Amino acid sequence: MITLAMVGCGQISERFFQQAKARDDVRFVATCARRRESAERKGREHGVDRAYDDYERMLDEVKPDGVVVTTPHSLHAAPVIAALQRGVHVLNEKPMATSLEDCRAMVDAAEQGGALLMNLPFDHSPAFLTALRYLNEETLGKFTGAEAVLLIPGPPRDNWYYDRSVAHGGAMLDCQVYPVSRLISLLGPARRVTGMVNTLIPQRVVGEGKRVDSNVDDNVTLIVEWEGGQQAVIRTLWGTSFTRNDTTVYGRKGTLWLSGGQVVVHSPHGPVEGGEPVEWQGFQDCYRVAVPADTPNESMIGHFVHSIRSGAQPKCSGRLQLHVHEILFKGYEAAASGRARELETTFQPWHSVAPGFYNTRDGYI
Repeated sequence: MITLAMVGCGQISERFFQQAKARDDVRFVATCARRRESAERKGREHGVDRAYDDYERMLDEVKPDGVVVTTPHSLHAAPVIAALQRGVHVLNEKPMATSLEDCRAMVDAAEQGGALLMNLPFDHSPAFLTALRYLNEETLGKFTGAEAVLLIPGPPRDNWYYDRSVAHGGAMLDCQVYPVSRLISLLGPARRVTGMVNTLIPQRVVGEGKRVDSNVDDNVTLIVEWEGGQQAVIRTLWGTSFTRNDTTVYGRKGTLWLSGGQVVVHSPHGPVEGGEPVEWQGFQDCYRVAVPADTPNESMIGHFVHSIRSGAQPKCSGRLQLHVHEILFKGYEAAASGRARELETTFQPWHSVAPGFYNTRDGYI
């Protein structure tokens, strides 16, 4: 039985309790929140007896196998590092932290303490895993560029999300992390970033008509470039009338869309094996690809438990997410300075894509 402790007992924590309940090899044994009554209440809801308002004391007394951290963004770093320094494995909610320095410190603590750091977003849905099968020259030709967006009306809550002194960032850290992570997980480490960031709507109406003064960024566009010269436009906006969350990978022969759990390939040179012909976004010659029945469909807790048992790095590893978060924080810097920023971090992708897929310069294509 893998034992876990929860640090942060708000709304976000609930999904992890539910995922643990669905398994018979893991259980939560302690909760911790800034206000002990919150930890006690969450514990009662899920049959957890031990509640704390001091995560260091909890770690020392309970000695769990792993910790799940779901505190507000600016409060991620301290409990994550405290756990890793004690050799306790960590599943950390996104964003990793609210400064690049803290993100680096987390990775250092994990590597020095010999513990696993799993940091969300967890991109590896069945649709994502299916899309990986088509990142090749046979289907798409040479990789030439990409786009990814997450557009929402804005967080419906009127709490710290819109307060920079607490959140230390708005749409960049809360939402842009998703499309950046998805593209980097698909296509590997990038080399530089530039972008624009602003607060488009400082006076907001949220939820059931509540008026909120906002001083966080809500309008973000980044351009990321890979070593081969391919570029991606990555966009998030808290200002739409609907939600859109999709990714596009362009190739010289075809295009791959990952949208709403669907995988669609534009293939004008011929059908895609096993694909259903569809019209997609007004384009003909498109094929919706079914997700194979045997495709893994792990929950976040399930993947965390598997990593702890096997000792293997989680797919959303600390090193991968350090690179993702370097893109975000240097995106802020690029927006402020008007100059592109070189990226220093890298990681070893957990899946392989043939190097030739990225090489557009060694022949006529």
